[in-house]
Amino acid sequence: MAVITSLKHFIPSDDDALSLVYKHFDMKHEAASLLESRAEQYMNSWLSRYDKERRNDELLEAMHHLVEMAEVLSTIDAGQRTHRACARASLLSLQIRIPDLLWIGLSETNARRIFVEQSRFQEALIVAEAYNINQPMEWAPVFWNQMLKPDLIEQFVAEFVLVLPLQPPMLLELARFYRAEVAARGDQSHFSVWLSPGGLPAEWVKHLGRSFRSLLRRTRDMRLRLQLATLATGFSDVLDACNSVLDKVPENAGPLILRKGHGGTYLPLM
Repeated sequence: MAVITSLKHFIPSDDDALSLVYKHFDMKHEAASLLESRAEQYMNSWLSRYDKERRNDELLEAMHHLVEMAEVLSTIDAGQRTHRACARASLLSLQIRIPDLLWIGLSETNARRIFVEQSRFQEALIVAEAYNINQPMEWAPVFWNQMLKPDLIEQFVAEFVLVLPLQPPMLLELARFYRAEVAARGDQSHFSVWLSPGGLPAEWVKHLGRSFRSLLRRTRDMRLRLQLATLATGFSDVLDACNSVLDKVPENAGPLILRKGHGGTYLPLM
């Protein structure tokens, strides 16, 4: 500790020397914090420049330190901090790949705004992980923002379910959004002549219906699918299909257990 105190007192800017001391004494938490601090210095330097003066080499240096930080933390089972470092490194890669938007150093409000605006799942997930907003209810506005684009929402959902589950609270929230939107747009039988207050064609309500159906198809739990279709309203065919399936399965139905009987046949056990 005396060596570290002396370094910090006499040459506080010599991070390399401090890093060597941490490494020598196997002080991994301190080494990780130092790497994080150096990464933030590069990011702050990049953010402080005008757009035309910003250089990717500072972002790459910050990424390098965050990845090294994650490697150090992974050796001491600091899972949460390791995940956080990887998420921030991914966000930096996004800043390099899509420089027209500002991805790093955002406020909580701006982070949520750019999160909701993403039409591609991978970018949305990177933002969610980096800003710690990867929660089921946080995804509801993101999905809703895609609902007027049926082709996009189907691709988005397909990629989403490969990584995250479609949580019931989020789906129920989307069903409420859908019902409120349809109610606000009036009688669905007048689609051909109706325009929304914003001047949007009523065809968009049909797009909403198609998009919501794609979510219903992805909902494997029949009771939840029935609940969603009931809450959203306007999906009588889905209600009939769900009821038809559920009517055939008793509420207290359990797994079918068989035992081997005489002659090699299997008989159900009551």
